[in-house]
Amino acid sequence: MQRLRPGIMLYGATPFAHSQPLADQRQPAMSLTSEIIAVRDLEPGNAIGYGRTWICERPTQVGTVAMGYADGYPRHTKNCTSVIVNGHQSRLTGSVSMDILTVDLSHIPEAKTGSQVGLWGENLAASEVAKHCDTVPCTLFTGINQTGT
Repeated sequence: MQRLRPGIMLYGATPFAHSQPLADQRQPAMSLTSEIIAVRDLEPGNAIGYGRTWICERPTQVGTVAMGYADGYPRHTKNCTSVIVNGHQSRLTGSVSMDILTVDLSHIPEAKTGSQVGLWGENLAASEVAKHCDTVPCTLFTGINQTGT
């Protein structure tokens, strides 16, 4: 008798490092979203994040997102990790802080306070985010803390 251990595939993620035809058809069962709580325009040379880990190379509109490592989003996520803002792909800027993270809004002029930010789910695979955290999707899924009401 062969045993089946679906594990991470129950979340809609793939356990495979490379493309697998059947696994690639999975649909995410979990999404992580938040929203923009502030928008700022920064000039070239302005730094974002602890340790000045991201420096603006051009005028940049940055959104502050209500999500941080205290909520379970990995602290060691690298700059330029993808996020989805109002359906458009964007990227992290600077370090993930305890309660916030920041994203580049320069190419999303309609983004504003209250705009939805997808950190993984329907339009962004958790496995893609996990690569930028040097981890696996299961660590992302099990690291989320319950917040809010």
